[in-house]
Amino acid sequence: MPAAPRTAAVERNEERAKSLLTFAENLERAFYGFEADFFQQNVSRIVDDVVSQIEGALELWPTLVEICYFLRHTKDLPKVKVANVHLGSG
Repeated sequence: MPAAPRTAAVERNEERAKSLLTFAENLERAFYGFEADFFQQNVSRIVDDVVSQIEGALELWPTLVEICYFLRHTKDLPKVKVANVHLGSG
């Protein structure tokens, strides 16, 4: 028996026991019942999707640079001033 359900079985606080069981159930769903092959297959699919999106964005950059290069003498490109706020400590 996994740790969360085992702990929930001996937990005196009913609300906490219910929360532990829900947590265990959500973990099992998130990791596909801990089946390594299924989990790896889905992670590989997600990574492939993200890599495809990055490749698509990289293919677009040369076109954008070319447009900016040829339009720089004919008219001003749109300009937006961004007011960044530093969120550091202090």
